[in-house]
Amino acid sequence: MDKVNLKIIKLLVLSILSSLFYFLLENSDKINSILIKLQKNNSSRGFGIFLIINLVKYFLLIFGFISLIFLAFKLLNKNDDL
Repeated sequence: MDKVNLKIIKLLVLSILSSLFYFLLENSDKINSILIKLQKNNSSRGFGIFLIINLVKYFLLIFGFISLIFLAFKLLNKNDDL
């Protein structure tokens, strides 16, 4: 395998893992119960944790989809060169 195929495989694996972690965080009962408790609590520390959890979730979602789109464009451009 050459370096280009290895980079494509790494990007695909990272994309799939980030999308998988997003869906695990989104559907986790433990994380959802923590978020509900934090919403009911009126402390500034709770808001920070709530914000960090949601930022991580949406970063994983955006990274997963953008890397898949980038990979699709990369593969389409590679096929056009042939």
